[in-house]
Amino acid sequence: MLLKDERGMMAIGVALMLIVVLSLFGGALWQYSMFELKRVERTEEDLQALFLARAGAEAVMGAWKKRLVRGAGGQQYAAPFGRMETLYYDLDRETLTWQKPGNYLGQVDVVVKEEQATAERQAFVTVIEATAKVGSTSRTVRLVTYPHRYGHHQSLKWYVEDSGELQATSYDKRLEPVIMRTRNETTPIYFGSSALRNISDRADRSLTLTASAIVFESPLQLVRSAGEVYNSPAGSFDLVLEAEKIFFNGLEVAYLPSADLVALGWQSAKDFGIRLAVPNEWGFSGSEVVGKVEDGHEGKVDLNGRYGEVYFYGNSSSWQHYEWYRRWRIIIEKPIPIAIPIADVRATNRETLTELQGKGFFFKDGWRLIPRDKNELYNASGSLDISGYLKKALEDGWLIPIKEDEQTSLEALKDLRPFFWEK
Repeated sequence: MLLKDERGMMAIGVALMLIVVLSLFGGALWQYSMFELKRVERTEEDLQALFLARAGAEAVMGAWKKRLVRGAGGQQYAAPFGRMETLYYDLDRETLTWQKPGNYLGQVDVVVKEEQATAERQAFVTVIEATAKVGSTSRTVRLVTYPHRYGHHQSLKWYVEDSGELQATSYDKRLEPVIMRTRNETTPIYFGSSALRNISDRADRSLTLTASAIVFESPLQLVRSAGEVYNSPAGSFDLVLEAEKIFFNGLEVAYLPSADLVALGWQSAKDFGIRLAVPNEWGFSGSEVVGKVEDGHEGKVDLNGRYGEVYFYGNSSSWQHYEWYRRWRIIIEKPIPIAIPIADVRATNRETLTELQGKGFFFKDGWRLIPRDKNELYNASGSLDISGYLKKALEDGWLIPIKEDEQTSLEALKDLRPFFWEK
């Protein structure tokens, strides 16, 4: 009997211990689940706050991009500075609004300010700082401008600042506009002999410069003299400008047709041109372009194509013609002069590209100012017809005139520096 009572007491003890352990385990499990739930909520709020902060900063950045407004005195800048009105994310309309809605996710406070970029206070950057609050969580992000880059800067080395000579190296893509300006702004940017020799070994015989926008403040003159044309390798050479927007301040391409000189044999053709391309990160689709072209040109837009903008401003855009000719070189002067015939190159006429000068166009990705197929340059009578080639490019939709009120203002582009997320 006593043995049975002891066994019963042991069973009761074990049961009580199980109850206590299970209670503790259940409490711990509940606390863990509540902790996980709060952690998930905080993570979700953190992501939502980050989204709101970035959206608020980008909304103010958009105001910067559109800050050229028309006022009573004409066009003027209206760049926002200081603390902006609080923004709210309206859950019903799924958009940011200045007015506090009844059902909103959170709020964003944005400040636009200037900060010194260097300890010497020689340069300043503009900062858009946005702080979003969702529930009990807040996140702050910063968009920062950087000074415009010039093509001769150490980080680029596209050309030599003093001479303007292009350098045939491998370049990284730039996510910001790049300004092309030599030390003396009238000194042209050009293909030097070393660059031509280097790119002559490449399959596409080209040198590519890539940026979101490329602005030439100095003229682009691909070759500067008949001597440089003569000394260059035979064939076609391209400077590929890969950008969403391209501005020229004077442009000169060059073409030397082939020739058969008596007693000297066949002399090869050479040309130095530009090809306009659109980087994958930027550009416009045909559907974006079609409503911005001049009236009557809508049908020339390839809705499946990709386009950039090109402007031929400033000094004249031209096509420099060269030709092969035979001349005599004296090799012995005395007692009797002896001369031998040699092939040489000389400049002939320089043709202004009136179809392009002073105008803005959408260009279709890959258009080349001097075609690879030189037969496209000649008319039915066999005469070289540059004007006819450009008119055909316009007719075929490679170049499409932009409406005046849709054209990009160079002043606004240069004044507005690009923004980057600060890490």
